[in-house]
Amino acid sequence: MPTEIHERFIDKVEDDIRSQLKTIQNGSGKKAEFAQKVHPARSTYIRLGASTLSKSKYEPDALFRHKEAQYPGVIVEVAYSQKKWCLGRLAENYILDSDASIRAVVCVHIKYGNKESRKATLLVWRPKLLTTNNGLELQAIEGVADVAFRNKEGKPVDQPGLRLRLSEFAYKGLT
Repeated sequence: MPTEIHERFIDKVEDDIRSQLKTIQNGSGKKAEFAQKVHPARSTYIRLGASTLSKSKYEPDALFRHKEAQYPGVIVEVAYSQKKWCLGRLAENYILDSDASIRAVVCVHIKYGNKESRKATLLVWRPKLLTTNNGLELQAIEGVADVAFRNKEGKPVDQPGLRLRLSEFAYKGLT
């Protein structure tokens, strides 16, 4: 069962993303029209892969999906009791199992059970096609690596914060 801290962080991250989307939605033009079709959801099961029998079933903490997209473009995971090293594998699964339809996996890592530290960090993975000896290979690349946004006293750290492109809220064909 999720803790209160876990739920508060999910709410805050989702609310911040939603408020940025609302600013764009209230504008005019193609960007506003696109943003008006992006909706948040929380604790929703998603099944990734070509088949409905796929074993790739996930329940992200929050997601943002364009209404015309099969998969969400942005996934949010808050790791409170999970180990930080598990986040990379989870992000890779989301991105690879969706064949890069998931454009950004945002992870917030909160120190668990450590009374001396209230530090929180941000990690973001994105899909990238890399050229290897065997041709093109889809990989999940950690673009934001463990950047602190809250120090060990729990105070905000002066840094730019989470940056998502509007195009990351749906697969490339829709953007």
